[in-house]
Amino acid sequence: MKDIRSTLIKTSPTMLTAWGLLWASRLLASIRLDTPFATAVVWLTNSADVIGTIVLGLGLVALLIVRAPLAWRRSLRDVATHVSVVGLLLGGGALANEYLLKPSLAVPRPNIVRLAAEDALGMTAQRFYESMTKEERQQYLGHVLIATGDPTVSLTSEVRAHWICEAGYSLPSGHAFSAMLLATYFLAMGTAVARRWRRWFFYLLPPWAVLVGWSRVALRVHRPEDIVLGGLIGLLLGAVAFALARRFLRGE
Repeated sequence: MKDIRSTLIKTSPTMLTAWGLLWASRLLASIRLDTPFATAVVWLTNSADVIGTIVLGLGLVALLIVRAPLAWRRSLRDVATHVSVVGLLLGGGALANEYLLKPSLAVPRPNIVRLAAEDALGMTAQRFYESMTKEERQQYLGHVLIATGDPTVSLTSEVRAHWICEAGYSLPSGHAFSAMLLATYFLAMGTAVARRWRRWFFYLLPPWAVLVGWSRVALRVHRPEDIVLGGLIGLLLGAVAFALARRFLRGE
């Protein structure tokens, strides 16, 4: 237990700084969404979607458990622990966010509010959310942004596809949640168990999580408050995941 506490204390300044930097998203200049840079921002934000977090998570687990060949049994146990604990809290938290927390708060996304204000939707943002399921909203957005060639907003094809996909509610940000959970968990775990020459890699995760959060605001699919709350939840659950996994790995 002392080892868990000391590791979290050691890594908490880095993660709290990263969380604090999410607030700075309100100070960022707006970017045009019809440029190659906007497309690159979509690629960045996709690194924290379902597929992105699975690929990144497995890669980070591999970085943690690389040992001599004779230690393969212990490595398999460690892989099972990391995947089970992170998968449970990350997946469970994402589902709870998508199907419980977001619908209960019912905050519309800023891009939807903009489209409604410019009469591109043909209805208010409130009616857009309340009159259709998520799948129906995606189809309707596809009609608005593609079929009709709406001139009120200029987007790259990648940004347009992302807007159509992100037809759910806004608060909290699921991408910020996932990125901060992964960064918190693997930074703490890397600090605790990784060899010194590999630890530097785990310190790249907090800046990545910040950039993911900023990308959500840059793409107009979230407000700063969305990524701050999502990031806070991810940070807290990442710490819980580390404490649980560390206890299992040490047999405490």
